[in-house]
Amino acid sequence: MSRIRSNQITNQSADGAPVVQNGLVITGVTTSTNVSIAESITATSFFGSGAGLTGVASTDSIITGTAATFNNKVDITNGTLEIPAGNTAGRNNPAFPGNLRYNTDTDKIEYYNGTVWKNVSSSQPLINNISPTSFPGTAGTSITIVGNNFESGCNVHFISSVNGSSTAAGSVAFVNSGILTVTAPALTVSGEPYGVRVTNPDGGQGLMEAALDAGSAPSWQTASGSLRTGVVRNVTLPAIAVTATDADPGQNVVYSEVTNVLTAAEGSGGMGLTLIGSGATAGVITGTAPNVGSDTTFNFTLRASDGTNNTDRAFSIGVIAASNPIYVFRGSSQGGTGASDTSVVTGWSTNGNNSSSSGGGNANNDRLYAYKNGSGSTSTGIHQNLFSQNAVLINTDHDKFDTIVSSYSNNGWSNSYGFSPAAPSNTWFSAAFSKSRGTGTYTDDIPNSMKGNSYYFYMKIYGGQYLSGQMQMTLVKSYNSANP
Repeated sequence: MSRIRSNQITNQSADGAPVVQNGLVITGVTTSTNVSIAESITATSFFGSGAGLTGVASTDSIITGTAATFNNKVDITNGTLEIPAGNTAGRNNPAFPGNLRYNTDTDKIEYYNGTVWKNVSSSQPLINNISPTSFPGTAGTSITIVGNNFESGCNVHFISSVNGSSTAAGSVAFVNSGILTVTAPALTVSGEPYGVRVTNPDGGQGLMEAALDAGSAPSWQTASGSLRTGVVRNVTLPAIAVTATDADPGQNVVYSEVTNVLTAAEGSGGMGLTLIGSGATAGVITGTAPNVGSDTTFNFTLRASDGTNNTDRAFSIGVIAASNPIYVFRGSSQGGTGASDTSVVTGWSTNGNNSSSSGGGNANNDRLYAYKNGSGSTSTGIHQNLFSQNAVLINTDHDKFDTIVSSYSNNGWSNSYGFSPAAPSNTWFSAAFSKSRGTGTYTDDIPNSMKGNSYYFYMKIYGGQYLSGQMQMTLVKSYNSANP
């Protein structure tokens, strides 16, 4: 018989059917309908895909001819949950949300969230120490991080303990699971100390707080406030320099303006000056004072920087619309130092005529003094001059002379004083400005022809044969009436 067709096969005695105690063994059966089994079937194998099998207990092992359908097993034998295991390449494809497995490549349990495979837990990198623990704050410094559980592909950030800002390392080199070498980014003193955070590719993080000092910021040596007052408009600025230093070895300080006043163009309300930022003359301010219409104080803020850390300081420069007075001579009674003040006149000389007469002149801290005395043996027309050894420039904006004759006598003709384009000789000389006056304080207008030119100041005693004359002066001054 090649096959059996039956609507029902049972293991029981009925109508004289045999009783089978050890079950029914059927081979070579082919059916196109379902087979209903009341007890159990022992089979050596199943053929086909196994699709639609139901009622299989979780403790049973099912082996079918289609490995793609049941390629692993879930087992809780002896109280242990055994889940599918395999390398990354062996992940189910397609995978379905909730798929769970152990990845033998990463040594982690992972699940599929519908989009990507993710680890159930993350690693725990640990930082033991870093070296160095202090640096100047400039980018590119090499720092070694020592710890545990570092993974290739991790990243490193520096965390400010002041504001919590996070700055990534310039580069990270994975040496091994216990050593990383990183290049520090630029970090400011204002944010120090900085913590160091290592983040592994799986998101696991380790942080060492307050681990790194960012060095020092530049320190100003020049006091804040006024750098210069009384700078005359339209004149070349006298040398002005500001100075700051940095305690970190090898740090160069660079200067710049924070505001827009010192170096801004004059037409836009600035001074139009130049601040040298770096090099041998760093911190020097140069240029021509602006052409102000009235006395003006310019306020500005300068910055000293080491390339990472900045320190700002406020300064000012005062510019006057009129130039300062020029004191050809100012004695002690006028608040000056007389002949000791050599800022304008380098010294005084005297000459005269007629060797039979006596005469001379000098200057001390109190006054200018010239005198001449004749006798019966002298001829008429004798004179004595006292004059400055150098010519004095009369500023173009000066419009007034102030002079004080403190003592005067002449029994002959007259004494005079003034300005000459050339040093007076023993004889006659020309004068651009000349006055013959007795004791008193005088103010005169400066001739326009004298402005911007240089002249020698002189005093002259002049008289006849029996001359007895002298003159003393305590003040000779040129100035702008707007700035007396």
